[in-house]
Amino acid sequence: MTTETVTINTKSADAPPQSQYPHEPLKLKGVLDQFKSFDVTPVIGREFVDVNLKDWLESPNADELIRDLAITSKSKVVLSPR
Repeated sequence: MTTETVTINTKSADAPPQSQYPHEPLKLKGVLDQFKSFDVTPVIGREFVDVNLKDWLESPNADELIRDLAITSKSKVVLSPR
């Protein structure tokens, strides 16, 4: 049994080059500003004090909280237990 490899180039010669990033970078909305936090170290990242992640997940603005947390967590985040 023989196999054949076929490569298809879907880009036309006059197609504009695609950006490396298809969307704008995500920006913080500032919904986490209401919570006490501090930067522990550059390696460990930010610590939110007296925060319960379950409360954030059950809050009316859970999507905004988790979105900002995800953006912030690019540099690591620690949630302190109550």
